Amino acid sequence: MSSPGSTATARNWTFVLYTERRPNEREADAFDHAAALAGGEIGWEEDPSGVRFPCTVRAASAREAVMWAVERLAGVGVPVSDVRMPLTSAFG
Repeated sequence: MSSPGSTATARNWTFVLYTERRPNEREADAFDHAAALAGGEIGWEEDPSGVRFPCTVRAASAREAVMWAVERLAGVGVPVSDVRMPLTSAFG
């Protein structure tokens, strides 16, 4: 993975990204074939309410990790509307 740039000590941040709508076929195909997503930091999970993107990203801060993932999804046309991070991850 190309970690977000920072001189602070990096750690793995775990969180889930959500979209307002289910990605369409073109966006799903772009996700499947994007070189920027090939590292496995961002997953794709189907659930009854739509699709969620579980993430584990190495970065110096939670903000850097989330922004890195949001930018990768935006790059394939999948806009993010919400992020959820367990408190144990944020303060652990």
